[in-house]
Amino acid sequence: MTNSNPFLIHEQKGTDIQNPMDGQWVFNVQKDGFLRADFLQMDQNLNVLVVLAGEGAKCQINCGYLINKCNKININIKVLHKVKNTTSIQQIKGLVADSGCVDFVGTIEIPKDSQKCDGRQNHRAVLLSPKAIVSATPQLEIWADDVQCAHGSAVGPLDKNQLFYLQARGLTQKEARRLLLQSFLGDLMSTEFDAIISKWVDENV
Repeated sequence: MTNSNPFLIHEQKGTDIQNPMDGQWVFNVQKDGFLRADFLQMDQNLNVLVVLAGEGAKCQINCGYLINKCNKININIKVLHKVKNTTSIQQIKGLVADSGCVDFVGTIEIPKDSQKCDGRQNHRAVLLSPKAIVSATPQLEIWADDVQCAHGSAVGPLDKNQLFYLQARGLTQKEARRLLLQSFLGDLMSTEFDAIISKWVDENV
């Protein structure tokens, strides 16, 4: 785990892992294999390719990002369902402050012969400044007929109703914002990232 862009491979079975350079990962998940990996991006690009290469292979990729100042990063996550009967989940969440900028591209690819596959992808981001920018491009490249796939993306400011609810129960606006931002990423990322997320929120709330 690095200081700038920590990652954690929670669990893997039957998975070949390649990390040729910082921020670039290739995972080949074999028959009945499983991978769950968490990434927390703060100042570097991320490129992840997961190849579900054997029947029964599954993966879950969780990615959080914390971007501020004038930093700009690109996040590219692709899952290739190379064979039938494979399952994938991509969950991406981020907080962007100041003039930070994020370009996210997430892809699920299912070739013609890869039937009975299930691919899910969800991206959400909170903008903490009028100058913050998030560009999200979810992509489904589906060539098979008998599959289940879904994707979604939402980008916007903190929910005013949630802020009002917490302030009506005695929290200051800063305390309410801090609680919402921490929980936004906290329910996705491993608890091992809690201290990093908390420090960033305190500095940018």
